[in-house]
Amino acid sequence: MSRRERIYNILGWGAFAFSCSAFFLPIINPDIFWHLSAGRYVLAHLSPPRADFLSWPMSGAEWVDFEWLTQAVYFLLFKAGGFKALLFFKAALLALTLLVFRSTVLLYGRRGALPFVLPFFAAAIVTNSDLRPENFTLLFFALTLYALEKARLSGLPRGPLFKAAVFCFFALWANLHAGYLYGLALVGLYAAGYFFEEELPFIYGKAPFARPAASLGYLRLFFIGLASSLANPYGWKIYSVITNHQKYMETLQQYIQEWATFDLTNLYQWPYVLALAAVMGSFVYFVLRRRRLVYAHFASLMFFLWASANYARHIPFFIMTGTAFTLSLPWTRAAFSRAGRLLAWCGAAAWLCVTFWFYNNLIWTQYTGKDTLLKFQSEGLANFLTLNKAELSPLKLYNFWGWGGWLGWRLGPEYKVFIDGRYLFHDRIRETVEAYDNMLNWRNLINKYSFDLMLITLDEPRVPVRQSTSAGPMVFWRPAYLFYLPRKEWAVVYWDHSIAALVRRSAVPGAWLAEHEFSYLRPGDNINLVRPLMDGEVPLSALRAERLRYLKNHLAGQEESANGEVIRFLAGVERLCSQKGIKCAK
Repeated sequence: MSRRERIYNILGWGAFAFSCSAFFLPIINPDIFWHLSAGRYVLAHLSPPRADFLSWPMSGAEWVDFEWLTQAVYFLLFKAGGFKALLFFKAALLALTLLVFRSTVLLYGRRGALPFVLPFFAAAIVTNSDLRPENFTLLFFALTLYALEKARLSGLPRGPLFKAAVFCFFALWANLHAGYLYGLALVGLYAAGYFFEEELPFIYGKAPFARPAASLGYLRLFFIGLASSLANPYGWKIYSVITNHQKYMETLQQYIQEWATFDLTNLYQWPYVLALAAVMGSFVYFVLRRRRLVYAHFASLMFFLWASANYARHIPFFIMTGTAFTLSLPWTRAAFSRAGRLLAWCGAAAWLCVTFWFYNNLIWTQYTGKDTLLKFQSEGLANFLTLNKAELSPLKLYNFWGWGGWLGWRLGPEYKVFIDGRYLFHDRIRETVEAYDNMLNWRNLINKYSFDLMLITLDEPRVPVRQSTSAGPMVFWRPAYLFYLPRKEWAVVYWDHSIAALVRRSAVPGAWLAEHEFSYLRPGDNINLVRPLMDGEVPLSALRAERLRYLKNHLAGQEESANGEVIRFLAGVERLCSQKGIKCAK
């Protein structure tokens, strides 16, 4: 190895280590909880779930759990080391993906490009680097691309052993994640590209139709992979999940960020925009000026360009193929003048500075040391629901979409959720999200499903209400839930900083309700108690009793608890009532 190669090698591995820092971002995917629930089921029954067991609206309905094997792995890792084990596992899969991509780059002899390409690749896929089953798809897609490119450069392997390996590869992939379709698409596009190249003389009228040769070999691999996808517990039914996604694609694009089109205002997607310009510009240059085109590459680029432009979650496939194919082009070393070399060095330095800026501002700042998943869970709520499961678990529960996975994981099987992130609920996404738009939508949703227990997030806007007081008419800003869950029908029985639980009065025993209801200390409405208290409409003794009730239901130290807020509010109220001239009802 020459001195130059040793330097490139050191810089390349240093860039690899630098790039891997993008893969340790905190887990923020709320779906991980229902994945864990499914994994727990798989290990308990030694079989994938066949029917929904987590929700009450879809209880017993067929569930084609096409990610069952990934979920079993997740559960085993969680049992062994909790979320830290899952975080390191996710980072390891993505690091392996980067390592395979590095091997693809080296197929073209581009070792000198590694210090620039690897950090760019990791930055470009960072929005797809959360803990998801598609982590396996990124790795398997990278392996597929490497194998296809190696076959293009040195010949396609033959023989039954190779075909058996292809069958097992795609069968394993199909049981981990439905992204095996992207790998099959890549193989099929190579077959189409080779077929077009083989038939060029016929297309131009210079020769008769040629019998397919190389293209036929790739087509065989495509059908082997397609057949192997049926080697799963559900057989052909896994394609019904894909049909479901297509049926509700408009809804998914509107309400789920990963399915939306790419967004130019999203800084995390700027590497994709840069890749679009660089990759397509390079191919246009080589087609127009050098008359050089690999048709398999062109077919793949066009497909993944279309896919990535329509769905943000497909961006990594364009980044992977586009970057690799661009590096495979026959670039020649330019004979730079002294000024040209200086300009090249300045360009390289600018690239590295931009890369460092991206990592320093958009990646490393996310290492907060806190469990981001806390926003999707509330141990105080879980404890309350567990203690009162005899009265509350039989009720029809409403929960926000993002909370369903955690609720099913933490409180199942006693409690059944209303909705979570599975494809089973794609038809309910729109109506549940749009309920937050106005009171009428809320009422329609509640009436449609006859909820008895409402778990609502406390991020709603307040509603101005003009009320008469002893000091004259005043405007009070009241929380929205008081209007679509009116007090005469609904009672607040639990609340904290992020979520509140309201129960339909007619659905629980009166004695239980009297012991647990918060008639005055309600989330988002406490400040509105001051004037009624001064007017003698609210007794101070009732507030003291509800303070004790609140503190009893919330353990000290729980992050979501509002203990301090309640204590400070009551202390302020008591100081107010002790002032001269203020007469509060005792």
